[in-house]
Amino acid sequence: MITTPPAVAVKGTAMTDDLLDRKLERAFTHLDADGSGVIDADDIFALGSRLLSALGEPDTSPKADLVMVGLADFWQDLFTELDMDRDGKVTPEEYKLGMTRLYAQGGPAYDRSFRPMMRAILTIVDTDDDGRISPQEFHKAQEAFGTELSPAHTEALFERIDADGDGTLTVDELLHAVREYYTGTDEDAPGNLLFGEF
Repeated sequence: MITTPPAVAVKGTAMTDDLLDRKLERAFTHLDADGSGVIDADDIFALGSRLLSALGEPDTSPKADLVMVGLADFWQDLFTELDMDRDGKVTPEEYKLGMTRLYAQGGPAYDRSFRPMMRAILTIVDTDDDGRISPQEFHKAQEAFGTELSPAHTEALFERIDADGDGTLTVDELLHAVREYYTGTDEDAPGNLLFGEF
């Protein structure tokens, strides 16, 4: 759980903006596949290829096609809305400002491009196509995203996201956690820990 010292645990823009900023900074590193300090189209598609490979999804499958189309649509939104100087690259500052403008608190932009992209990715996390994501599948997805979580932390996070406590996650439960991570400012939301503790 993310905690805030009592002295600053009050409602206010600075606290919530700081939380969202820190989450977006971490997310930027996942998208910057080559570690160059900027995001471009090659990074986005490299991320897709890495996920498909890590999760054992053939790159010619229908699910793989959905992932790559989803990433292409997501990049188009990023490029159009975030690349302020139109150089074909998104800097950390452009990413943070643009993602906050587009996706903070959810909204039309989130549902238009971000949610479909994440839904496509999460369907390949469901490697046995049973409609549920097991703890083992969840851990594989964490590894694919380069998240360094111990098995104990992964299990604890899984249990928090598992809203109905049935021992598996639906795609919708994970999508809710993803929305919390990328758009939320509630310090205690389980989705904040999607990529580990801060």
